Amino acid sequence: MEIFEKKINGKIAFRGVGEIVGEPAKLVGILENPARWRHWINKFKSGRLLEKKSDFHKVFYQSFDSPFPVSDRDLVYESRISRDAKSGTVWLAMKSVRHPKAPKTVGVRVSLTYTIYKIEPKGGNKMKVTFETMSDPGGAIPSFMANWATRSYPVTLFEGLRREMKRPDQKEAPLPR
Repeated sequence: MEIFEKKINGKIAFRGVGEIVGEPAKLVGILENPARWRHWINKFKSGRLLEKKSDFHKVFYQSFDSPFPVSDRDLVYESRISRDAKSGTVWLAMKSVRHPKAPKTVGVRVSLTYTIYKIEPKGGNKMKVTFETMSDPGGAIPSFMANWATRSYPVTLFEGLRREMKRPDQKEAPLPR
């Protein structure tokens, strides 16, 4: 796995690139399954689907425990799925939105500038997955904690997704044609 980071307008964007065994539809099913998020998302507290606008456009809520002295965080984001018909590459794009069904914040509402999953089928039941994200965590977070979280998150994310992909009970999500 490779991890990259870049500072953009005072925020840190990071990217993780790695191989995951399985099919894109199952990986997207995992990414959009609130019932299993606690099993693979670090510090996950709660979450749910707020609105299904279509099979490929949904709005979600997630909250997270933060270590003392940092306030807990949450976010409301939309997720849009697209697919390149020729290559089979699947894109999952996420960004913060306001939503009438969003609960009151648990502490500080994170502003997710973007998260993108690029899922490229590579044959032999393998995928190259590129995860990119940039957000404003809001509030005061000591720089050593923010830097640690930035560097460790792609690693724990990929480890969790790989574990979930091995579960036979994970369902596949519909993908655009």
